[in-house]
Order: sequence, then C-alpha cells, then structure tokens
Amino acid sequence: MGKKPTYEELEQRVKELEKEAFRRKKAEEELKELHRYTRELIEASLDPLVTISTDGKITDANHAAELVRGYPRDKLIGTDFSDYFTDPRKARQGYLKVFREGYIRDYPLEIRHRDGKTTPVLYNASVYLDAKGDVAGVFAAARDITRRKKAEEALLKSEKKLKALFAELAAKNEELDSFVYRVSHDLKSPVVTIEGFVGALKEDFGGVLSEDGKKYLRYISDAARKMELLVNDLLDLSRIERVTRRKREFSFARLVEDAVKALQPQLKARGIVVNIQGDLPVVYGERMRLSRVMDNLLTNAIKYIGKENPSPRIDVGVEEQDGQKAFFVRDNGIGIDERDFDKIFQVFHRLPSAKQIAGEGTGVGLTIVKRIIEHHGGEIWLISEPGKGSTFYFTIKNLG
Repeated sequence: MGKKPTYEELEQRVKELEKEAFRRKKAEEELKELHRYTRELIEASLDPLVTISTDGKITDANHAAELVRGYPRDKLIGTDFSDYFTDPRKARQGYLKVFREGYIRDYPLEIRHRDGKTTPVLYNASVYLDAKGDVAGVFAAARDITRRKKAEEALLKSEKKLKALFAELAAKNEELDSFVYRVSHDLKSPVVTIEGFVGALKEDFGGVLSEDGKKYLRYISDAARKMELLVNDLLDLSRIERVTRRKREFSFARLVEDAVKALQPQLKARGIVVNIQGDLPVVYGERMRLSRVMDNLLTNAIKYIGKENPSPRIDVGVEEQDGQKAFFVRDNGIGIDERDFDKIFQVFHRLPSAKQIAGEGTGVGLTIVKRIIEHHGGEIWLISEPGKGSTFYFTIKNLG
C-alpha cells in the first residue's frame, strides 16, 4: 500500500478541486452567456435564419424563420430543410452546393407558408465547423425580396406599356410622314400648273397687260416658286426615314469642297471667305444626304452672316469633343439667342431676325439637317451669341 497523503496534501488537493469546480462553473456560465448572446443575435435578425445538418435536417431556426414557414421552432427542428419550398429539388441542390463549394450567394427560392402563401427570397449560406475543424453544417440566411419583385414586375409592366406607346407613336409618325408625302406630292401638280399658266399668260398676253398686271403675274410666279420649294423640302423631309439610300465610305473633305464650290456665286457676291480647318475624316453614310446637310448649313451661314459685316467668314472643320469627332460650321454673323436654340430645328420655325433677311427660305432646311444627322446615328447642336456668330456642331455614328 502506498503512503497515505498528509492532511496538508489533502487540504491542497481540495483547494485545487474547488478551483477547478469554480473554473468549470465560470466556463459554463460564460458558455450560457455566449449561447444567450448568440441566440439574441439570431433572433434580432429580421431575415429567416436556419442551420442545416449534413443530412439536410434543420437543427436551429429563428423567429423570422418560424413566421415565414408558419411552424414553431420545435416543429421545424429535425425536419427536412427542402420541404418548405415551392421547389424542393432546387432547395436541396442549393444546400448541397454549399457543402461542395463552402457557400452560395443570392440563391433564388420561394418559401411556402403552411397556409399556402409564398415568399420569394434570396439565400446566402456558408458552412460552419465543429471544434475539430470538420464541417458540422450549413448556416443559411434568407432575404425577403417581395417588394423588389413587385417593383420589378411594376417596372416590367411600365416598360411594356412604354414600348407599346413608342410603337403607337412610331406608327403615328409613319402615318404622318406618309400623309405629308402624299399631300406634298399632290401639291406639286397644281403648283406646276400655276407656273405653266403664268408662263402662258406672259407669252400670249404680255404685250397687252398693264404694268400692274405684269406685277401681279410676278407675285403669282414668285409665290408659286416658293410653294414649289416648300413642297420639295416637305417631300425630302418625309423621305428621310421612309427611304434609305445606299451607304458607302467617302471623303468628307471632298464633300465639303464640292459644297463650297457649288455655292461660289453666293459666296463671291457677299465676299465671304470659307476656311476648311483640320483633316476631315473618311465617313460611312449616304453621301447625297450628307451633302444636303453641308449645303443647308453653309447656305444658312451665308444668309445670316449679315450684309454689313466688313470681313464675313465661314470656318468648316472637325474637333474632338467628349471623345468623339464633331464636325462644325462656324460663321461670324448676326448670331442666335440661346432661347431659340431648340426652336430653329422645328419645322416652319423662323427666327424674328429672319424677317430682316431677304429670301429666308421655307423654314424646313434645319429640320431636314437634324433628321439626316439623326438618321446617321448622330446629334446636332449649336453654340451662338447675338452679334458674335454661330457654330453648328454635328456628329456621325460611323466614321471610316
């Protein structure tokens, strides 16, 4: 038999056991406190939270999970996680994916309440480990996206409604363009007839007409000519979207040179100097229509440059703006008030200053320019100030 412990040794042993018991009690209390704190955190979440075992059983759930499923926590624990969804197979694939990959993000499912109501959710889940470092289960949190779904559905309805409105508007615009084309086309015949009879009157009765009669014939002839110009402009305007001509690559520099050459009589008569600045690029588009753009912009500049200008000048070129090439036509004419910037592109709109300009045109020219530029996927805008000239900028979608 071994030596019996002394009283002092027994007393020391008792003290050690008491300390150990105290440490264990304290550890248990701390564990209980940690468990309580963890439970409070879980219950504080408005999102349904569950833990799932490796065989797919629910091992814990918070109050939000009870509410969304319609069962108390003690009834949920031990049941199959997948049974509470409209698509159990997809739910099972989800938690198995977590075990394979360690987590999932924004996994869409629909939770089914015991009364049949469904709640769309996005699941975020990850595995958690036991004390040995082995996978013990899955912690899964569901975010209710009912409001988001309703917002998406409302947005989808709005998009469908908007598309229907756009389609209706496009149909009405097409109908209007077709109407303008028919009316303009039908107007050409009586205009030609009027001009023909005016010519016949001059030829057959010119010798017997009084000066007033000749003057009235000139008025009729001028009015018919202006009507013909207007009809032609309206026909061109209606054709822009209805008729697509062959597109090809061509030198924009050559196009500008041709436009300037065609306007030499007007430029020379007014003493206007035209400067072509920079290297104009090759573009891809309808050459005839883009020629119309340059012709209209140059004619507009000539018209509004002002007869009293001692050194009339027009600059044509291209510059970088917001990472794209912007063509420009700049004059040092009478300028335009900023409040009229949008109006000048409206059909038949004439600026107050146009009344002082002889032969101010039909009021359709800049509308045609805008339509042609938009037809080529570009934009047109201007910078101007009364008395300091105007600069018209435009872009073309496809450059060579």
